[in-house]
Amino acid sequence: MKKVTLDKLEPGMKLAKDIILDDGRFLLLKGFTLKERYLEKIRLYDIPYVYVENEIEKIEYFSEEVIYSETYHTVKNVMKAVRKGDDVDVGSIKETVSEIVQSIINNDNVFMKLTGIRDIDNYTYLHSVDVCIYSLIAGKTMNLSAEELNNLALGAILHDIGKCKIPLNILNKPARLTESEYELIKKHSEYGYEIVKRTPGLNDEIANIVLHHHEHWDGDGYPHGLKGDEIDLLSRIVAIADVYDALTADRVYRKRFMPHEAAEYIIANSGTQFDSQIIRVFIDSIAVYPADIIVMLNTGEIARVVESKGPPSIRPKVMVIARKKGPPVFEPYLIDLAKNPGISIVDIIS
Repeated sequence: MKKVTLDKLEPGMKLAKDIILDDGRFLLLKGFTLKERYLEKIRLYDIPYVYVENEIEKIEYFSEEVIYSETYHTVKNVMKAVRKGDDVDVGSIKETVSEIVQSIINNDNVFMKLTGIRDIDNYTYLHSVDVCIYSLIAGKTMNLSAEELNNLALGAILHDIGKCKIPLNILNKPARLTESEYELIKKHSEYGYEIVKRTPGLNDEIANIVLHHHEHWDGDGYPHGLKGDEIDLLSRIVAIADVYDALTADRVYRKRFMPHEAAEYIIANSGTQFDSQIIRVFIDSIAVYPADIIVMLNTGEIARVVESKGPPSIRPKVMVIARKKGPPVFEPYLIDLAKNPGISIVDIIS
């Protein structure tokens, strides 16, 4: 075992001790082999050093990890270019989206363990990737055609491109926005629509998603106050994915919701903010807590989520593997959160 400072950490190093934050929360558990996404998490919390095993393991990256990483970098490059006044690189976006569409057609759970790994600095880019993934999973469940899925994916990944025209000091403002600042933020859907409309290779369905993803089912959204079926189907899908993903991210002005809290918010706004039929599809098709992620319970127990999907994944079965305090767990045991209302998930460790 050796002590390694933050700047010396490398993928493949294996944790020899748990990483625990100052407030007592577990960040990563002993035995985890560090991958780049875990290193980003450690950097986010500015951990000065960690203890690792002497041996470095060879890291195997799965195809979905490569696709996810490439998509993040593509979105980042496109949005930075647009902010500078350059055109959208349609070729790179289409190529990347095609890989995501095909992966989800083959297996709609393939990216679920990768979503939600965001910090405040890269939020905008990874949010776009995650919204694309959630939208496609719902769209596949709704039996959309290949063309519709492709348009859905492109619209979802570009839904916030108009934010490139909003000053960064307003986008990242930690305090409450003034009324004029909020009105400017709301313009991003129209700015994005204009960008997509003037970009060769992107069609009206894609542009409409960018324009209408903040319209509400009851007509209380923006920019046009459309109501019900006046809002195109693909935009109604992206609207739900957008809010769900935004709620589960830390922002400069608030802490993130746990995934079950975000799902409950979506359900509570059925028929007002969102299309109730699409909500049912969305909740049925995504794993709110995907199988095998590690979570902290309010009891101080650390558990691995047992495979679940749809409504059961809001209160999933979990296998307890460790405790925050107290004796070690030599024999893991199962807890069904649906049958134990006093026990809840309070943090996601990995």
